[in-house]
Amino acid sequence: MTLIPAGGDLPANANPTWPVENPAHVPALPSGPVTLVALGDSLTQGDGDDTGRGYVGRLVDLVNMLRPGSSAVNLGQSGWNSDALINGDQGLPGQLGRAVKELQSARQQERASIALVWIGSNDLWYLYEYGGDGSDAGDAKDVEHFAANLDVILSALRATESPVVIALLDDQSKRPVALKGRAFTSINSAELKRMSEQVLKYNNIISEKALHYGVLTVDLYHTNIFTSAATLYDDGNHPNAAGYDIIAGKWFDVLSALFH
Repeated sequence: MTLIPAGGDLPANANPTWPVENPAHVPALPSGPVTLVALGDSLTQGDGDDTGRGYVGRLVDLVNMLRPGSSAVNLGQSGWNSDALINGDQGLPGQLGRAVKELQSARQQERASIALVWIGSNDLWYLYEYGGDGSDAGDAKDVEHFAANLDVILSALRATESPVVIALLDDQSKRPVALKGRAFTSINSAELKRMSEQVLKYNNIISEKALHYGVLTVDLYHTNIFTSAATLYDDGNHPNAAGYDIIAGKWFDVLSALFH
């Protein structure tokens, strides 16, 4: 059931090879209201949305149409990568520990809960702005580090026995902010090409870990949300309200499988 048009899809012939299909049958959540716990960076926090609601605020509204009384805890922090999500940053504790407590609290209250994870964008920005050495070995080491962080994140969230949904990343090397050099100005054209290849490796890891941990995926790679002026904020990096409408619809399409 899609209450907001998904839209923004790329042609089928643009598909890479990783699996993006979710299982046909997943266990339904118990009846009653649902607590959504969202982890991530500025895209989860909702940067670029003048309403301040982002995708999480829109998503909980959609969920409430099926499960009245549902709520959301948005832990997203602008600028955070997967390291910060686990360990904390900017004087703040990590999101992972707080998410686990929220999910455990919901379980103790016999309330259904779902963890939403969207992380990796800043891992890629920082790799090529600050940490990458421009070598295949350096990129491979970064992929291994990202994979290890996903193991920590997904194992901890699944240990709460709550369903988890994780996003496949867009190719941010194609965002206007990257192409026009508005931010991360040390990243050159050769590194943008490497980033485009690296995000495919990240998405391979996300897909593999999702299968390993029994986690659902929402596909934000095969969209034009981050390249179309109609769905982007003026910074050319974050979605605008229209973009977050589409993103919320895509998350809801996946979550709907848990409400049957």
